[in-house]
Amino acid sequence: MTAAEIVAQYYDGWQNRQGDLSVVPLADDFQFTGPVASFDTAEGYRAMAREAGQAVTSFTVRRQFVDGNQVCSIIDWEMAIPGVERMTSAELLEVKDGVIVRGELIYDAEALRRAMARAAG
Repeated sequence: MTAAEIVAQYYDGWQNRQGDLSVVPLADDFQFTGPVASFDTAEGYRAMAREAGQAVTSFTVRRQFVDGNQVCSIIDWEMAIPGVERMTSAELLEVKDGVIVRGELIYDAEALRRAMARAAG
């Protein structure tokens, strides 16, 4: 499989399976960095995705760029969280030996952080 095909499986989990990434080939030591949370294992990231995926109401990959084993996607997504409107993000995923080894998500998470603080409040 190509890097783009592997990444397509990853986004299918967000778009069509409510964050269920169980069939997505993630390295056991998958490294993920984002503005709200970071992870250093596939198990931890999958658990977060299952929980967060329940709140995702819309997830669209607007554009995607492939450079060897790296795939950069521009994503528009929405969550069923009051005070959080459509968010646009850039995500860089790195694939090695048929598995995603690293991910970095970049977006303005201020509205999401405020909503999470209100919910915990």
